[in-house]
Amino acid sequence: MIRNNRTPVCEFAAAGETPPQSIPVRAQITLAACACGGSATFLFLVDPNRYAVYPPCLLYQMTGIYCAGCGATRALHALLHGNLMAALHDNVLLTCALPVLAWMALPRLAQAWRENRWPEIRLEGRYLARIALWVVVVAAGFMALRNLPGWPFELLRPI
Repeated sequence: MIRNNRTPVCEFAAAGETPPQSIPVRAQITLAACACGGSATFLFLVDPNRYAVYPPCLLYQMTGIYCAGCGATRALHALLHGNLMAALHDNVLLTCALPVLAWMALPRLAQAWRENRWPEIRLEGRYLARIALWVVVVAAGFMALRNLPGWPFELLRPI
């Protein structure tokens, strides 16, 4: 229950119970980094071009249409091996979005680590809707372009 859109009412205090203990922020960041590191190590060692351990794209299997994420696993594998050109060929959208996402996330993670609490991120509904719309438009546009026949568009298809 929320009192005035900002101050949450603690249901545990009203019932006389103690709230459950949460995992400290630094531990959350450490666990997430370990999970990402383990996933990256597996992806580095197991080539998606040679081994069928990664799930295939259901849209491509059923329709033959490349989605915006097709080739993302191969692109990440290529990036982990330092092959930027192969990564760009497999999924140019993901390869170009990764530095932007890192630029947006790393300062907040560093602040959360320093302060040992997550920074408050206030997003108004209209701003969030605009961002979501742009993400959908870019992903749908990329998906449409990579499925068009002809020379410049076939360069957007994964290997």
